[in-house]
Amino acid sequence: MPISDDAPEGDMAVVEGDEAWVAPPFQPLRVIVTLALIGGGFGLYEYVLISFWSVPWMGIHERIPWPAFALLALALVLSIAGLRAALGIYSPHAKLGLGLLAFLFCIVVGAGGGRFVSYAMRVTVNPPFTLKLGVGQHFPTFALVDQNGATRRGPVASGAAATLIVVYRGDFDPFARYELAELTQHADEFRRAGVDVVAISADPVERSKMLAGYLDTKIPLLSDEHEAILGPIGLVQRHRNGEPDNAIPAFLIVDRDGVVRWIFTSPYYRESPQPETLLDAAKSVIAAESATPPARQSSP
Repeated sequence: MPISDDAPEGDMAVVEGDEAWVAPPFQPLRVIVTLALIGGGFGLYEYVLISFWSVPWMGIHERIPWPAFALLALALVLSIAGLRAALGIYSPHAKLGLGLLAFLFCIVVGAGGGRFVSYAMRVTVNPPFTLKLGVGQHFPTFALVDQNGATRRGPVASGAAATLIVVYRGDFDPFARYELAELTQHADEFRRAGVDVVAISADPVERSKMLAGYLDTKIPLLSDEHEAILGPIGLVQRHRNGEPDNAIPAFLIVDRDGVVRWIFTSPYYRESPQPETLLDAAKSVIAAESATPPARQSSP
C-alpha cells in the first residue's frame, strides 16, 4: 500500500488507489463525557442497592418506594446516554471498547434494577392473613421471656400511659432490624412521653439475645416461640418446607387498660410507620384517654 508523498507528517494519510484514509481525531471531551455517564449510571445503581436499607428517604417505609425506583430509572437513563455517547466516538477502537462497556452496564443496570423492583413489589408481600384483634378489644395478656431471660408480663407495664407493641418477623429480616434500630434511636422520646415499647417475634430467646446485642437495644425483645400470643391473634406465617415459623409484622398501641387503640398492618412486610408516626399515634391515645371523664360510680 503506497504512502502519499504529499501527505503531511503526523496526519498518517494513506493512499490506496485514488482514496486517502486519515486517522480520526482523538475526542478527549466525548470520551470523558462517555465515561462519566457510564460511571454515573452504574454508581447510582450500586448506591440504591447498598443504601436502600439504611436511607429512609428512599422509601424503605413506603408501600411503593418511588424514590428508589426513580433513582434506578435515572441510572438506566445515564447508562443508555453513555452508550449513545460512545457510539458517537470517531475512533473505531474507542467506539468498540467504550460501546461494549456501556452496553454491558446497560444490561447490568436494567436487569439488576428490574430484579430490585420485582423483589420490592412481589417478594416482600406477606401471606394472606387475618388479624383477629381489633380496635377497642383487649390485647391478650402474656408472660414472655425477653433477651435477658427475664419474664415480661403484659400487655401493659406498670406506670406506662400507653404501650407500643411491635410484632416483627424475626432477626433474619433486614426490614425488621432496621425498624428496631430506628425505634432504639427514638427510645428516649417514647419514654419521655410515657410510652412503653415492646417487640414480639417467634424467635427463640437465643436469637433475640443475638439481635439485641447486634442492635445494642434495650427494647424488650420478647420470644413467643410457641406462638401463645401470635397464633391466636393471627400473626404467624407458617412454612411448608420445614423452616421455622415467623411472625407477620404489625404495630399496635394499647392504653393503660390494655385496650387496643391503634393498629397498623400492611400487605408488605417491609412497609412500616416511621417512629414519628408511632409516637404521634401514642400521644393521641394518651391525650384521648386523659380527656375522657372517669366513669361515674353508682351511688349506694
